[in-house]
Amino acid sequence: MGSVIPPEVIEEIKSRSDIVEVIGSFVQLKRAGSAGYKGLCPFHQEKTPSFHVDGSRQMFHCFGCGKGGDVVRFIMDKESLTFVDALHMLASRAGVVIPEYAGSGDREAARARGSQRERLLALNEAMAAFFSENLRRDPRSPAALYLRGRGLSIEDAMRFRIGAAPEGWTGGLEFARSRGFTDAEMLSAGLARQKEDSGRCYDQFRGRLTFAIANEHGRICGFSARSLEAKPADGGKYINTPETPVFHKGSLLYGLAAARKAIAECGHAILCEGQMDTIAFHRAGVDCAVAPLGTAFTPEQAKILRRYTSRLLLAFDSDGAGRKAVERAAEILLPLSMDVRVIAIPGGKDPDELFSTGGAEAVRGLAGTARPLISVLVSRLQGKFDLKTPVGRGEAAAWIAGFLKRVENRVELEGYAAEAAEALSVSVEAIYSELAGQRRLDRRREGFTPETRREPVPALRTEAPGVYPAALLSLLELAVNSSDAARRIAELVDPGELASKDPVTEALNTVLAAAVNGEFDEGIGEVRDALTERPVPEISRILIEHTPCPDMERAVSDSVAEFRRIRARDKKKELMTKLRNASSVEEKMALLKAISQLA
Repeated sequence: MGSVIPPEVIEEIKSRSDIVEVIGSFVQLKRAGSAGYKGLCPFHQEKTPSFHVDGSRQMFHCFGCGKGGDVVRFIMDKESLTFVDALHMLASRAGVVIPEYAGSGDREAARARGSQRERLLALNEAMAAFFSENLRRDPRSPAALYLRGRGLSIEDAMRFRIGAAPEGWTGGLEFARSRGFTDAEMLSAGLARQKEDSGRCYDQFRGRLTFAIANEHGRICGFSARSLEAKPADGGKYINTPETPVFHKGSLLYGLAAARKAIAECGHAILCEGQMDTIAFHRAGVDCAVAPLGTAFTPEQAKILRRYTSRLLLAFDSDGAGRKAVERAAEILLPLSMDVRVIAIPGGKDPDELFSTGGAEAVRGLAGTARPLISVLVSRLQGKFDLKTPVGRGEAAAWIAGFLKRVENRVELEGYAAEAAEALSVSVEAIYSELAGQRRLDRRREGFTPETRREPVPALRTEAPGVYPAALLSLLELAVNSSDAARRIAELVDPGELASKDPVTEALNTVLAAAVNGEFDEGIGEVRDALTERPVPEISRILIEHTPCPDMERAVSDSVAEFRRIRARDKKKELMTKLRNASSVEEKMALLKAISQLA
């Protein structure tokens, strides 16, 4: 797989990543048997659950689409990650330090980088606790009074990891030093700044209200800090941790770690403009809300959300800035083939203000006001353009086509184009004509020519259904469900009969050898791990089914006999082909003798 992560680290990551817990953060699972769970498959649309997770074997398999494997395979498929990236994601989630290095590079230096990341994450966690305690300790502080004015109690602040940085210049630095962290680490984590003239360090967020920012696995990686002054002298109303080895603002969403489970359960996410709006939803019991970090929504953030759900509700302010934010989000989200809807907040309020005036019930009812994104954009045409004139309708068509050109799904595009055409009282063909014109213009701007067009990369070939003999699959099924059956098969079947290099035969050989050597469970684990690199639906199905066999001896005997019959039939076909092409009498006689021995 090209991985240079030590095998013992890979094993540690897997052992600390319970598949039921990991998949449960993406899929709503229900108990099915002693160690089994099932739910709706995250890889294809279905109404009846066919997706199964086995806690005892740490396996998953979907009987609908055939995807299956271990926890690493699941993350690879669900998050569209490489093997190494999936391990990093799981390692971060499980708190495992990966010594990163590249082949012949300096491994010690790479381990130091991995250690640095863990030190910075630990430092952020310590500072989050320090800020929270600083807020809790002084209920009359400006930060505490501000929160009370916004309707948040100290308990709410503790729940959402809100804190307060000390007013002084070095309170945070002194705390970090007392916990064994260095000034250099405070600078690297973006928690301190350094004076150019004297080189002295001082706190980055002094006197500000702090919101701890966690990555999607719940590790605190930075902060967003709000000034409590009307005109802050040291930056804007909000400042964030600068870019660091663990904090990348455009790839983080506030509240995602707390929202992941709720998103999986309710099937959608709510995107807010800021932290306080997100908190308002969570306080109301709507835990699927998230927000960018005080800046415009980014394509990276959109792709992160797309991994968790295909349905997104936008809960932006109803003012002019909020309307523009919806339009910017549309440009990013439309290519992702998501069901995007826009929440209508009554009275132009934001969710936080609505919570203050209408309470939790009012916020909980917002999702029911959501309208499809394209319908919202189309409804804005009337106010933006004079639709009574051909020129106005032409301008409106150009404006809406600027969004539609980003839609890649043909079925979605047809529906959106029809809606726009109806609103403008023009033909659908007119919308498509405008769309084609804009796309031609875009290609010219990008220097596109027919010669530069890239051909699509063909999809990887997969095993065709039915490619493995049923008898071979039966032998594997018997072997993986009983060490006694595996040993009996090893006694009856000669190794030469299992010389094929196909995945099922290799899996069977692995289990048989392990059973004979008294390492049956290790053999099952080896077969499961092989699916990470080479998924085989037939094998993952067999591993997860645990099919009981009331008469093992007879089942083994019958399956071996059938396997040999199929093998003999295939061998006979092969010899008959050679016979038809034989050129000498001696060769034909030898082939006929071999065929007669198979009869």
